[in-house]
Amino acid sequence: MSFTSDFDFTPSMSPLLAASRFDSCFDAYGLSLKQHDSLEQRTVTLIARSPASPPAQALAMNLGRFQPLTIEVRIIFAQIAPPDALNLLLQSLEKACRTAPEDIIRWAKNRALLDAHERLMLGQTLCWTGDSMRRSEDSRSAIDRVDDCTPGILAEVNASFWALWRASKPLPKTLFCRSLVSIGSPPIGESYQANLARAASIVSLDEYLRIRRH
Repeated sequence: MSFTSDFDFTPSMSPLLAASRFDSCFDAYGLSLKQHDSLEQRTVTLIARSPASPPAQALAMNLGRFQPLTIEVRIIFAQIAPPDALNLLLQSLEKACRTAPEDIIRWAKNRALLDAHERLMLGQTLCWTGDSMRRSEDSRSAIDRVDDCTPGILAEVNASFWALWRASKPLPKTLFCRSLVSIGSPPIGESYQANLARAASIVSLDEYLRIRRH
């Protein structure tokens, strides 16, 4: 099944309200995890214009629904600012994922990549597709599509995401500052000390962006 929803991210819509429109997608994804718990089903991929984009904000708000350290996430941003939205996302990623944030997020820095559309893939359950990353939120059309993941859609989404991933740039580890704060009980087999210093935040982002403009 596929359909065009009534999403309409107009400038007058608050970011919180725009992000909340994805709640039903995460509801369906959460139910699917109870039936299928494979690595592929626990993997979420996101292509978004920035950490402040509604699908990125929705991901940050909804990752807390899942058991800690059980979800695999990969994210591609056309812009890696604003830092407050990026830090909010980092906090959610730290709790939900085993992989370090610097290995989760990449930057589609090359302007030739900006024609790619925003896309949120929830395991093998649902795929949301929005407008091109090239257009800002205040000039976007009403393109908005949600698909059930048939084999054909799944193959196309995975192929396009990983091609864009390879063409995008990793974020330098120097951008990340870790604080000695435990984020919860360590997994079985991991010491308490190993669970410390996991919490990451972005530092010196403005300075980095001045050096690395498109």
